[in-house]
Amino acid sequence: MKNKHIIGKVLLGGLCLMMLSQSCDKRDVFSYEADRALFFERWEQVGTNKYVRLDTVQYSFSHYVGAEDLEHRFKVNLIGNLLEEDMEYRVIVVDSLTTATKDQYTIKDPVFRKGRSSDSLTVILHKTPALKDKQVHLTLRLVENENFGLGYIGYTDVRVRFNDMKMKPLWWTKEIELAFLGPYSYEKLEAIVAANEGFTTFEGLDITTRRKIALNTKEYIRKHGITEANGDAMVIPIY
Repeated sequence: MKNKHIIGKVLLGGLCLMMLSQSCDKRDVFSYEADRALFFERWEQVGTNKYVRLDTVQYSFSHYVGAEDLEHRFKVNLIGNLLEEDMEYRVIVVDSLTTATKDQYTIKDPVFRKGRSSDSLTVILHKTPALKDKQVHLTLRLVENENFGLGYIGYTDVRVRFNDMKMKPLWWTKEIELAFLGPYSYEKLEAIVAANEGFTTFEGLDITTRRKIALNTKEYIRKHGITEANGDAMVIPIY
């Protein structure tokens, strides 16, 4: 009986070590010899049990009426001492995971600024006629240079998916439909943008702001006699 108890402890200890090893592997560091290393931020906590993926994003130019370029910033974190001067780091396009053409994006010079523990890599997306018919992918990867090694395994790549197809925005949820905007249509999205200067998304807005946007749109629709594409009334269900 005593031997069984000992064996049980050994097995339990071995299982714990395996779990710990796997946990460490996920956050293992590539370059132990580098004084400093970089990695992309992967998750952001936006609620008690809610996280948003930061290293993979999607855009549709159809959601940004009139925009020819869209800018996105990926968060880059530093391991090691803060810099005393700005330093360049290196990012490459992963050809095997990229379908976007060179005229559809620009990568701003990757420079990590002094005195910061995190910075950002800026990518500018350009609208082209080809995006009307298909979605493309752009995958970027951190690589070592003379200034920085690589940080945690699995945190070196970021991805952008983008198009110009008429797609329902992710933020136009059932809640938004029932409480503020009614059923989605591209014509209604155009009216929202026209009625609310600078509008891009409902995401992250408080109820008062959402209500104001919906009321502005409702008045704009009434004033200009806007209808759906098939001639039906364009309904905003807020009073």
